[in-house]
Amino acid sequence: MAATLFQLQQLDLELDRLTNEHQAITTSLQGNAKLRKLRSDYEIAQEEWQSSLQTQKDAEWILEDLNNRIQQQEQRLYSGSVTNPKELQSLQQEVQRLRAQQNRQEEHLLEVIDTTESLQEVAQQKLVGFQQAQDAWQEEFTGLTARREQVEEQQRLLREKREQLVASLNGDLVKRYETMRRTKQGRAVSKVDQNSCQWCRVILTPSELQHVRISSELQTCTNCGRILYYDRQA
Repeated sequence: MAATLFQLQQLDLELDRLTNEHQAITTSLQGNAKLRKLRSDYEIAQEEWQSSLQTQKDAEWILEDLNNRIQQQEQRLYSGSVTNPKELQSLQQEVQRLRAQQNRQEEHLLEVIDTTESLQEVAQQKLVGFQQAQDAWQEEFTGLTARREQVEEQQRLLREKREQLVASLNGDLVKRYETMRRTKQGRAVSKVDQNSCQWCRVILTPSELQHVRISSELQTCTNCGRILYYDRQA
């Protein structure tokens, strides 16, 4: 019986490992934090570039409007249609004011263009980084999905084996084993190794060792309370 319980425990331990792996894979498949961060960074950079691009267009429109106004005022100034000295002086001052405004706007536009180009470069770099991470994640996603399917198949096969083992054991014994598994860190059975309990390393007395070797009755470790299993084939 101890040998069968030990086999059952080995199956359960492997099922526990597969369950943990399955949970970890499922969690990973729910999303990649690094990819989400890269996507967010790219979207922010893209928005900043688009905003700067709009600022550039606005600055270009203002400069174009200034150029048109200067052209109109200069046409009036040099067309000969204005002969009044005060009006001519006023036109000259207006042209000078517009010219000064034009120079400032041109400088501002150059600054905005530089900023826009820099932001465009940053957005492009962010996009490349995001796309590379996305490709890597797609490959990882495919691998994780395949591995999860493998784990599920392994779990199915192990559960079938477990059902067969459980069917060969007394129901009360199975309940005792499962209760011990819950209270003893998943290990209800401890193998005898070099005349001692493999779990807690307490050495068995000669009579305890003899009983474990030849008796069909279950014996527990006097120290940790686990069911002792002696491998007669070892």
